Amino acid sequence: MELSPKAIRFIIEALDYRINAYEERLKLENLNEDEISDITNDSMFLEALREEMAKTLVKSA
Repeated sequence: MELSPKAIRFIIEALDYRINAYEERLKLENLNEDEISDITNDSMFLEALREEMAKTLVKSA
């Protein structure tokens, strides 16, 4: 799928928002080990996606 630079920037912004929300949830909520693990794994996956999107954005510039 070909995405425009604007679309990629929008996706990166959305990923940043979700990653920050996960970080805040880890700080503020009293979570059990399974919840912490799930959130941490999801956050790491989103970080990897964000990095790939950022690389794509640089290449398209």
